[in-house]
Amino acid sequence: MSLENYVTGLMKNPSPDLKGRLMLSLLDKLEKLYLSQVVKRREAEEKSAEDCGIPVISVGNVTAGGTGKTPCIIKMADMLEKEGFHPAIISRGYRSGLEKEGGLVSDGKRILVSQAMAGDEPYMMALKLPHVPVLVGKDRLRSVEKAKKLKADILLMDDGFQYWKLKRDRDLVLLDCTNPFGYEHALPRGLLREPLDALRRASLFILTKSDQVNEEQVEEIRNRLEKLAPGIPVICACHRPSRAVAFAKWMERNHEGPLSQVKGKRAYLVSGIGNPAAFARTAGEAGLFLTGEMAYDDHHHYSDEDLRNVISEALKYGADMIVTTEKDAVKMMNLKEIKRAAVPLYVLEIEMAFPEGEAVLRKQWEDLK
Repeated sequence: MSLENYVTGLMKNPSPDLKGRLMLSLLDKLEKLYLSQVVKRREAEEKSAEDCGIPVISVGNVTAGGTGKTPCIIKMADMLEKEGFHPAIISRGYRSGLEKEGGLVSDGKRILVSQAMAGDEPYMMALKLPHVPVLVGKDRLRSVEKAKKLKADILLMDDGFQYWKLKRDRDLVLLDCTNPFGYEHALPRGLLREPLDALRRASLFILTKSDQVNEEQVEEIRNRLEKLAPGIPVICACHRPSRAVAFAKWMERNHEGPLSQVKGKRAYLVSGIGNPAAFARTAGEAGLFLTGEMAYDDHHHYSDEDLRNVISEALKYGADMIVTTEKDAVKMMNLKEIKRAAVPLYVLEIEMAFPEGEAVLRKQWEDLK
């Protein structure tokens, strides 16, 4: 068992053994040190924060790990475009080739760099949003200036809740309903990136994966948020399958693939994500009949040998198609085996939906025009 998995297990365990209690005691001390540094950095950066001259909407979270920021930004960018805005997305591009120096992933017309240079999520956003500039770089202020030169009139800042060097007009905070408050502790004792009182800075809370918990749990989260950040609106969100696109089309930014065309098809799933069970559930919602799956570790980097193994298993189980996630598809784009595959490969696209909450979301930018 890796150290990361061991610590995560301790976070979830209400009654650890002696060894676990000693480890938690050490983590408590590290948590206090971490929080003191976070508070100092926030106070220093907020004092000198710059106003970029056009509206900025930050989409972030208060916990480490995925809460659905990428599909949320894609949905918002699409909504903004349809309402006459010219949005641009600025992202750090964590661990990408452009993270340090910064650069354009897409100028709103074409993709300019490789997936490795862009990073997985920025590249996926560029694929899904052909008319929206996507910029990456640790220095978001430099990205802002480049976005303005591309005539952007509103900015979506990816993972911006802890980026205090840039003033923003709205702070949208996403919370995963399956673990909204990061085990109630900050890193490395828990998953919180800031103290929970930081939630008072939010303009709107979006409860993601709301369909994966019951109504009572959602209400408990709402009540907790009202105590932590009184008066801040809360909406629910969920992920829904939207299209199943043949891999070759998907690479060409062609997103035609109605779910009706694959309903009832025998599908073999492949993924390298944190929650493969959620992917399987989404595939079932799309009407696919699941014959089997191969689940790699999160952030897996695929090889041609991996894909050959997947194809072999899919054939063994009599699958009509191999289905993967968009996040995984980005990492498979340069594999030679895709063109030679004896079983067609499809990308299952998802979208973020806001049941009864889209009007509340739209209000976040209505008065920014």
